[in-house]
Amino acid sequence: MNIRSLSVVPALCAILLVFMVGCERAQPSVGANSTNDSESELTPEKVAADPAMQPTGSDPELKIVMLGDSLTAGFGLPSSAALPDQVEKLLNADGFRTDLINAGVSGDTSAGGLARFDWSVGSLSPDLLILALGANDYLSGMDPAQTEANLSTIIELALSEGIDVFLVSISARSSAEADPRAADFAAIYPRLASAFSIPLYEGLLEPIYDQPHLLLPDGLHPSEEGVQIIAAPLAEALETVLTAEQGQH
Repeated sequence: MNIRSLSVVPALCAILLVFMVGCERAQPSVGANSTNDSESELTPEKVAADPAMQPTGSDPELKIVMLGDSLTAGFGLPSSAALPDQVEKLLNADGFRTDLINAGVSGDTSAGGLARFDWSVGSLSPDLLILALGANDYLSGMDPAQTEANLSTIIELALSEGIDVFLVSISARSSAEADPRAADFAAIYPRLASAFSIPLYEGLLEPIYDQPHLLLPDGLHPSEEGVQIIAAPLAEALETVLTAEQGQH
């Protein structure tokens, strides 16, 4: 805050004016209408007892960032219907004070998530990172080894900054028999969870597979109802992890 300096003459004038007015006032008598200094003193007890002096809100107890692609961003849906918003509502309804930030970008790959980690995650200093990337790697034909390397680096960065990680796998619809790459991608997530000793949530989209009424017309992305269905078990899994972490503190 910049403090403006006062010139000497105005300051002296103000002092003289206050002195003159003070001299003209009679000494107040102590009576029923006077206030004792001890009674008017602002104490911590009075602040606590006065609702007008209470803060209007408080910071969230837990800040969570969900780093993902269109499934996180809420492709084709209002922002309030996106997966992070729905999970946050469920967590808060169950007594977890959270701020779940949507860091999803439609079409993003693990490489894209890694490239924007600093400003999408690190700059926010969250307590927890929900990492939900890899679906577009599979769809774009990326080498599973490269996807695993990218995800591994993201996890390492988060943990090095004191951010806990909750890994979400997004399995391909095709079977391993139909597409061997599907099995290669599916194996990435348990391997990473084991290597870094972090919780893993598998099968995010399985509850709505092959149910067109829970998908958008593109047949790929969940509708609002579809998001609500996949949000419930995800929130439940997060609650288990958050409860365990709170018990350790």
